[in-house]
Amino acid sequence: MNGIWSVKIERLETRLAVGVYEDEQEPQPMWVSVTLTGLAPAVPDGLGDCLDYEPLCRWLASEWPRTAHTGLLETRVNEVFDFAFGLDPRVQEVSVGLYKQRVSRYAAAIGIERTTNRGEHTRAMQNASARNCEASENVASIE
Repeated sequence: MNGIWSVKIERLETRLAVGVYEDEQEPQPMWVSVTLTGLAPAVPDGLGDCLDYEPLCRWLASEWPRTAHTGLLETRVNEVFDFAFGLDPRVQEVSVGLYKQRVSRYAAAIGIERTTNRGEHTRAMQNASARNCEASENVASIE
C-alpha cells in the first residue's frame, strides 16, 4: 500500500548568479526551500522505497551554483522543477521558494515561491519551447 509522502528542505544555503542588475552577475548568497510530494510505500523496506532528498540537496548546493548567470529568479525556480521531477517518477508535486539574502535593508531575504505538479510543469515547458521555436522562425524569416 502506498502513502502520500512529502520531503521538505528548508532554507538550504547556496550561491547563484541571478538578477538583472550589474552587481548580480556574480554568484550571490541564496536560500532555497523545496517540498517534494509523491506516492511511495506507506511502510518502506529501505531507502529505495523512499523519496530520497540527498541527490537534490547535493545538486542544489554543489552543481546548480556552477550554472551560468540568468536574469530571473523564475528561471531558477523552473530549473529546480526540472531537476526534481527528473529525480524520481513518483514525485507528483514540487514547491520551490528561492530567496536572495541581504538585498534590502528592509528584509532579511526577498524571493519568490511557486508550486506545480508534474503535468502542469511539462505543459508549461512545452509551451515555452514552442514559443521559442516560433520566435526563432520569425527571426529567420525576417533575415
